[in-house]
Amino acid sequence: MFLLGKKTSELKNETSKDVICPNCNAINTTKISVIGIYKHLFHIPFLSSGKYGKSICNDCAKEYNLETMPKLTKLAYFELKETVKTPIWFYAGLIGLKTLILIKIFSKYF
Repeated sequence: MFLLGKKTSELKNETSKDVICPNCNAINTTKISVIGIYKHLFHIPFLSSGKYGKSICNDCAKEYNLETMPKLTKLAYFELKETVKTPIWFYAGLIGLKTLILIKIFSKYF
């Protein structure tokens, strides 16, 4: 059992209408995804570790990471990334820990 580590979660994906797959030259088949990374302790998320992207062609199943994406696909990824916010549940462990500490502090006074 792993006590701490990293996990990923797909935050948003979109099939772009403007992107042409450089491998099979198909239009409207490239799925662009924004994936968030978070650090966990006992499978409870504590901290966000950022975002990264990947794209997959639905026809030829060719997958590109952010470094290997064609320019037009990379542009569509950055447009999609602008609309994605880091979810609050990526910080659920910190919020819970702070709440318990505040309850402990204020319980002495009431």
